[in-house]
Amino acid sequence: MKAGRMSSQLTQLTNRTDNRVHTLILGGVFVSQLALGASDAELSACSAITDKHQRLECYDAAVQKPSGATKSPVVAISDNVDTSNSRSLAKPLDVTPLSKHWEVDPESKNGLWSFRAHKPNYFLLGRYTDKVNYQPYETYFRAVNDPNIGLDNTESKFQLSFKLKAAEDLFGRGIDLWFGYTQQNYWQVYNKNISAPFRETNYEPEAFVTIPTDYSLLGLKGRFVNLGFVHQSNGQSYVLSRSWNRIYAQAGFEYGNNFSLLFKPWYRIPEKATNDDNPHMTDYMGNFELVASYKVGKHSLSALGRSTFDFNRGYMQIDWSYPLNQKLRGYVQFSTGYGESLIDYNHHQNTFGIGVLLTDWM
Repeated sequence: MKAGRMSSQLTQLTNRTDNRVHTLILGGVFVSQLALGASDAELSACSAITDKHQRLECYDAAVQKPSGATKSPVVAISDNVDTSNSRSLAKPLDVTPLSKHWEVDPESKNGLWSFRAHKPNYFLLGRYTDKVNYQPYETYFRAVNDPNIGLDNTESKFQLSFKLKAAEDLFGRGIDLWFGYTQQNYWQVYNKNISAPFRETNYEPEAFVTIPTDYSLLGLKGRFVNLGFVHQSNGQSYVLSRSWNRIYAQAGFEYGNNFSLLFKPWYRIPEKATNDDNPHMTDYMGNFELVASYKVGKHSLSALGRSTFDFNRGYMQIDWSYPLNQKLRGYVQFSTGYGESLIDYNHHQNTFGIGVLLTDWM
């Protein structure tokens, strides 16, 4: 079909329908869908519905509504038509990094039972501390009675974290049910005197629901609230055992595509005194956590802070990542305060580490 003839046919179709032409791009094919008796007001009202099933029913009802005008069929045009001007008419989906990470918009949903990143995944090739915590291991070192055996100031550290969605769009309100798991390891990999063991491993399974929200607070947009239960322990027994159980709420905020803020207060579930290996855990690990993330070009900065409500004790971690190769990013981590790990929950130290980052907070 010649270009002049094609242009003439398009012009005739547009005139016959009072210029009410809705343009779609499907797989690179230009399609002109003529309005079928639905007014602009009706279509606009449908687009404002957040529930995807109700929104589809609204569109079906609007399109099939009887009209005085004769319904026109969908006209498909050849692939050869120049669609450069038409593509600009298609409105892009506004899915922000935070929305994509937590799947709070219909467009960001990713189905059930597939692995997603949860907290950051990283590997620190070297992590240095200015104050090694010997107190939990004193009994062991006394038993060995060898002055050459001890803990190194420099070790490696890595974190693996993922989540799985078990249920989606609960109660027709976009609520999702998740299971999450985070594992953090401290490895004395350079310490050959004690056979390079894992000094500490923290296990953190959790279950939570994500509830989409849409409100403004101090210039930030509230995107979701998580409600969950989390268990954290180091899998040890007796004097090395550390564990606690909490219920929590977590609110997620964003400002554009470059800034996000997570606020997470919690309540520790009480244990019997005879079973509690660390009754003062909250006094050091705090009552809440704040995570702020900011992207500057290809660089990412984040700050994680924990504190008690009286701000008497706390912990701060500053992260910087930058691109290395494809999805692999260089990673620098600095921390100060109490509770970098469970075995160190009542130990104050400053640490510095460098390594690689696979996934970030958003």
